[in-house]
Amino acid sequence: MTIKTIFDEISETSGDNAKMEVLHKYKDNEVLQEVLYQIKSKRIKFFISQIPSFTPLTGMVPASLEWALNQLKEISSRRITGHEATKHLKMILESVSADDAFIIDRIIDKDPKNGLGTTYINKVIPNLIEKTPYQGAKSYSEKLARAIFTKFGYAYSDVKMDGRYANAIIQNGEVELESRQGLKTFIPTDSILIKELSTFPDGVLNGELTMVGMDRYTSNGIIASIVDIEGRGKAGDRSDAETAKKVIAFEKKRGSYKDAIAKIRYTVWDSITLENYFDKKSDIEYRDRLDFLYNRTPLKSCTRVAIVERKKVYSFAEAMVHFQEMLLRGEEGTILKAPTATWKDGKPTWQVKMKLDMSIDLRVIGFEFGEVGSKNEHVYSTINLETSCGTLRTNPAGMTEAMMKDITERADELMGTIVEIRCSGLSQNSRGEWSTLHPSVVELRDDKMTCDSLITAQEIEDMAKGLKQIIT
Repeated sequence: MTIKTIFDEISETSGDNAKMEVLHKYKDNEVLQEVLYQIKSKRIKFFISQIPSFTPLTGMVPASLEWALNQLKEISSRRITGHEATKHLKMILESVSADDAFIIDRIIDKDPKNGLGTTYINKVIPNLIEKTPYQGAKSYSEKLARAIFTKFGYAYSDVKMDGRYANAIIQNGEVELESRQGLKTFIPTDSILIKELSTFPDGVLNGELTMVGMDRYTSNGIIASIVDIEGRGKAGDRSDAETAKKVIAFEKKRGSYKDAIAKIRYTVWDSITLENYFDKKSDIEYRDRLDFLYNRTPLKSCTRVAIVERKKVYSFAEAMVHFQEMLLRGEEGTILKAPTATWKDGKPTWQVKMKLDMSIDLRVIGFEFGEVGSKNEHVYSTINLETSCGTLRTNPAGMTEAMMKDITERADELMGTIVEIRCSGLSQNSRGEWSTLHPSVVELRDDKMTCDSLITAQEIEDMAKGLKQIIT
């Protein structure tokens, strides 16, 4: 049985689980394993854009696929490059059977075109394909955040992005964008973004895709549509006519498809070498990785690639102030990073998501029904609250359906009572009006008769930031 026969059987089988069952039958086939590895591994690149014209073998005994796979390594290792690599590939294709030439085509294209993704392959043949490494951050812990300053004296406070995460893998001017799960993120190669990234030195950038002039929620949706259109569907086999219909539908809703692609931008916050990426670790310190981005890449000449905004902070209190400033500006938050931090797959203690977490008690001054047409239109889904002095007002979220039902039934008796809320700090608008950041209801406090004033709420915020200690 040839490898093409196995590929055909998988292609003709519907459903991911059923495809994996087919693969399971042949999972011990070492040639199949090598084929799948050469197709799906990010380590393997051939730098050949298309299969050359060749004369199919006739009248002679074909060379084996195993021989062909070894010969392909001459190209992927860069021992043979450029025009000579194309000639070498042509020689390979003319030396094997038609079925094996078909498989070589799939290898060069880096796509099995049978619906098998890396995740499914690794479920059947564990760890055959390297998993995409991703360095995240620890959830907020005051202890972890303070430890960075104790050990290093200062830290970088990076603005937390909330776009579409993507690694930019750059090799010899070729750019491949991939998701956190290792899936290819399809952006046209003639886009401004890809052209700019192609000028970067070999390596891997960590960052997120957004769009110029759009909030992250809108841009995430548009980019997802573009990736789907350019990827031609889950199996990559959508016809040109079907893709054209997708573009027309996009333009009816979003405007010019070409203009949308031109607005895609990439914000970088880290970089590692290709070798470090495949090894899933780097001993290069964060401040040196930043120096590389700032001084040894063409960032200054780019319009669609930029480095993430950051601030050097020298204390926990200063980090908290920067975090709140970013929240007030509408950002997602900040990530605190140690200057000498190395890079590894996982969530190391040297990267901490900053979060201001405080609770205050407020007085009920009213209620609001849910939006007309929603399931909550006949129940109170919002509580209007204020401080004892009336200078801070807020409308927290986070009520359960049971709580909304209870409030609706007891609205009259709850007027003027106390509610405990949790929030990420206080805010003040351009008119001087005070409110809270990301408030949510904790509980109704029928055991309390008084609530916080603006002054006591500010004191609680200062203590949460570490600006003021609790006096006992």
